[in-house]
Amino acid sequence: MNDGSGTAGLDVSLPPPGAVSPPARPWPAWTRWLEALGVALSPAAAALVLRLRLMAPSILPDPALHTSYIVEGRDVITRYGWLAHVGLLREGGRVGFLVPARLAYLAFGAVPGFFVIRYMFALIAVGPVYLLLRRLYGPAAGVAGIVVVLSSPVIITAWGTDYPDSAIVSYVLGGMACLVMPSAPRWRRAWLAAAGVLMTLALWSHLIAVPLVGVTLAAWLGVRLVRERAGLPGDLAVLAGVAAAVTGLLVLASAMLFGYANFFALTWAGYRYLSQASQTAIWHSANWRWAPYVSYLLVPPAVVAAFAVAVIRRGHAVRIPVLMVGVMAATQVAVYALLQFAGSVQMLEQHYLSSTLWAGVGLAFAVTLAELAGPLWDRPLAQWLPAAVLVAVPLGYEAGPRVPAFGWLPFGVIVAVAVIIAAAAARASGWIRQPAVAAAAIGLALVAFAGAALVLTVARIPHHRPLPQTATGGEPAPAYSSALGGSATGYINSYRIIAALPGFVGRATYPGEQILIWRIAPRKDLYVKYAAGMYHDGFNSLASRTTHIWPADLRQIRNRRPAEMLLLGNPAEPFPAAARALAPFRPSLVHAGELRAGRLVLRVWLLRLGTYYHPPAHPG
Repeated sequence: MNDGSGTAGLDVSLPPPGAVSPPARPWPAWTRWLEALGVALSPAAAALVLRLRLMAPSILPDPALHTSYIVEGRDVITRYGWLAHVGLLREGGRVGFLVPARLAYLAFGAVPGFFVIRYMFALIAVGPVYLLLRRLYGPAAGVAGIVVVLSSPVIITAWGTDYPDSAIVSYVLGGMACLVMPSAPRWRRAWLAAAGVLMTLALWSHLIAVPLVGVTLAAWLGVRLVRERAGLPGDLAVLAGVAAAVTGLLVLASAMLFGYANFFALTWAGYRYLSQASQTAIWHSANWRWAPYVSYLLVPPAVVAAFAVAVIRRGHAVRIPVLMVGVMAATQVAVYALLQFAGSVQMLEQHYLSSTLWAGVGLAFAVTLAELAGPLWDRPLAQWLPAAVLVAVPLGYEAGPRVPAFGWLPFGVIVAVAVIIAAAAARASGWIRQPAVAAAAIGLALVAFAGAALVLTVARIPHHRPLPQTATGGEPAPAYSSALGGSATGYINSYRIIAALPGFVGRATYPGEQILIWRIAPRKDLYVKYAAGMYHDGFNSLASRTTHIWPADLRQIRNRRPAEMLLLGNPAEPFPAAARALAPFRPSLVHAGELRAGRLVLRVWLLRLGTYYHPPAHPG
């Protein structure tokens, strides 16, 4: 008998423990609208109640590169289009993220646009998750699923920057929920189409999504082949057709918003560039020694193991949507580990890449909790206990966020095992005959389950000696510990400054009008580094951080022949001395000023180098 998902053949006369039947009578129309409004407002409610950190530090290479495309993508291409073939404009090919982010910027401005697009990402994630859990277990389980997503430090941190993992984690999370969504036959392919849209957007957001989406669809296909093949060719055709249509729309949008339609070439050039042995040596560690210091990497395998504990029952078939979620999450974890430790892709050692794994981890966590709380879903009051637990645990952490730094051994492994043991305890508690005692026992076990997972996630990387043959020194340093209850004021002010910089500099007046950056500021002033990232800091910056220009910098200027120099720093006094150091290139001051946001001040000089600048061929 079909379960309505179009992907299962479960005999509903023998429901597994914890499953609940749908309500016999439909809810009144006004309650449906109220329910939809509650889901739509849930990100705002979570931000207030859980005090989510609304922006994250951009601890990334050239952190503002994607912001530069969002704010002034055409200018980037005008100045540096000649770099496209060498892969240094690869960020411009990530249109699955850049197109909606650019539209939000045009409609609302820099900081408001940032938060509008993050709200959209949050809704893309929580809407399908809520519907999936609601249809499988009931409305209270749907609310618990929302809280799982909106309280995840990894997902919150991913949303907090302009790196494309902010989009991928939402696209894939929502896409997975749509793929397995139980529905009436007439709506089945509509949900498949929605999944196809989200998965395609993820693919064109960053190449790191290719293995993620690939193994997700492979897992879905494998379960379909084993459990229900009916209609599979048509379903595959729907996914392929939607992928082609979304890609075509992105081509048009990219041409209109950024001035280039062929983002495929940028993506391919970026892939070839990063596949070079020299680049692999920079970004991918030759061994695994860094990993035992990174405790949050134990969360995915612990959640997958807890999922197995929650759903596997002798003599009962696992419902197809639940089975698909588990297979998807397990294969994602396995492929990420293989690519990192048996391959040459930095899937796990860079936190902004490993965060994309939390799409499957988050959904598996939510389904695990729903399965463990099965005896509660048909009880009017007790059914809200899981959601209450998921709110209480982060609030308890915020009251005293003092989780010590630790790695895998011994404490990390102990906490990971505690996640699994807590899941087993919650499942065993469901067999207690007294309802009140069973509910209390399940609630306590869920506190331990959610609390242990949170502790494992937010634990900081312990200090350790430098590790040989590691690309990152084993320290990706994600800011997960401050995602709940942390302040974003400094990050927001920094974002205001970097987004205002292109308006100060102005657009290039002819193709190839290069600009080089001279950061005259201490390295600890990260907001100056972020501002330089708007003009490809790593590629376009002089090495000197003082007014003394180094011989290597002079060689770089002569080789690059820039039309302009952008001087960034804190004090104003050194700028005239820096201009004198550039005397061989006939500098002239275009304009100088200050960009302020809160306590942050960025002083800026824009110099035109007469030796290399030439007026546009057709002024105006």
